[in-house]
Formats: sequence, structure tokens, C-alpha cells
Amino acid sequence: MVRNLEKRDALQVAGLHIQGISKGFISSLGQLFVASLYEAIAEDKNSFGFVEVEGDKVLGFVVFSRNLSGLYKSILFKKGFKFGLIIAKQIFSFRVLKKIFDNIFYPSKMKTLNLPDAELLSIAVSQQGQGKGIAKKLIKFGFRECAKRNIGQIKVLVAANNEPANNLYQKCGFELKTQIDNHNILSNIYVKDLKKA
Repeated sequence: MVRNLEKRDALQVAGLHIQGISKGFISSLGQLFVASLYEAIAEDKNSFGFVEVEGDKVLGFVVFSRNLSGLYKSILFKKGFKFGLIIAKQIFSFRVLKKIFDNIFYPSKMKTLNLPDAELLSIAVSQQGQGKGIAKKLIKFGFRECAKRNIGQIKVLVAANNEPANNLYQKCGFELKTQIDNHNILSNIYVKDLKKA
């Protein structure tokens, strides 16, 4: 069953994020940080997500934001102190600081490339849920919510060498627009035009 992402899902969603996107920068900040991030997304009026659940178990999730800059501002305003405490030990690393600043300036970088503000931020499915079409189903729920919110286009960023994810986005109708260096990884940016759908 698919339902809206809620704050109570944050810990399970964080676990899936870290398992499914294990080499990502966000995952490297630890489960408590990632869970706090998904709590913030669940509370943000400009962001939304969906989870596939079986009983109390989250088998997969997807999250979107129509305004990433707004999401970051909301997180800093509401949870800045909490996030600061969680990553206090790592923040003195130049590498970590650089990646944090890269993430903060990512939305303005996207504007210079003339890409839509709305973005599919992340998606992951548990091993138990794989092979059941859950990822495509969750993305379709996301597309419907985008349509309800009058979002005409959405982008997604994915490592160029992540073949399964690239295939998934192409099957869901995303079109490759450009490539960028993201945390020293060559990444593809796809855009889905919902007005064509």
C-alpha cells in the first residue's frame, strides 16, 4: 500500500536511504542526520513523499521538493541547531564543509543551467521489495502529486555510472538534459515534462 510520507517513517526511510544510496554524501553523515532530514521533508509544505508499506514496514520511498532552496531555509530555521549538533564532529573536515557548501549552492547552480526548481530528491526500495515494480509505482504517485500542485517539470540528478537508476528514470519518461560534476562524480540530470504526459 502506498501512502504519504510521515514523520514516523523517518527512521526506516533513513535506513533505506543509507542502504540504497550508500556512497552518497548525505548517507555519510549517519542515520540520525538522515532521519532528521526526512522528518524535515515530511514537515515542509513545499516538499512531499510517498512510502510503500506492508504492515508497519516501509518497503520503499520517494521524495520530491518543488523548491530546494526553500527546503534548505526551512531546515536551517527549524532544525539548524539539531543538525549542527549531529554533524559537529565532522564539520571541521574541509572535505565535509566543501560538500555542505556544494549542496547549499546546488539550487542556484541549477538555475544557471535553466533547469526546473522541482526535483525528485531520492528514491530507494528495500531488498525485500525489489522486483515488484515499487519504484515505478512510487514515482507515478509523485507525478500525480506534482500535477495537483501545478508542477510542470521535474528534474532528477543521478550518478552517470548508476545504470539501474538511469534505466528507471528513462523508463519513467525522464529525458537527459545535461551532465555535471557533483561531489567529484559525473552525474546526469534528467527532466520530466509533465505537460507532455
